[in-house]
Amino acid sequence: MKPFVLEISTPKGVYLHEEVKELYLKTSLGYMGILAGHDTLITGVDMAPCCIIDKDNHKNYYALFAGVLNVKKDVVELAVNNIEHTDAIDLERAKKAHERAEARINKKDKAIDIQRAELALKRALVRMNTMKKDIL
Repeated sequence: MKPFVLEISTPKGVYLHEEVKELYLKTSLGYMGILAGHDTLITGVDMAPCCIIDKDNHKNYYALFAGVLNVKKDVVELAVNNIEHTDAIDLERAKKAHERAEARINKKDKAIDIQRAELALKRALVRMNTMKKDIL
């Protein structure tokens, strides 16, 4: 399978710039796979796990935290708010964050920012699901 250039950037700068064979992620259109020669496309990217298959056919899993996917003829650009490789995810910490967020949401206290708690819950779930490495 022919590789293509994938460039992932965050507000901190370029996170990844390399040739890969496949990209699988959740967009506003649903889950999709990108291969070399994919039609041009611009779409939103949801908070969800993603998988990148490198030139050596190794699967690399990442937690993506929303952004934009721009598929061009020669390069695929992914601009995200944040990205974390499984090596950087602390599963126990994510589980504790999940428990804290659920407790805040279930408390029904008007002083609690429910929207913030729901985002924290979603981030924790994305990290936990990424560690399962079962997007493919």
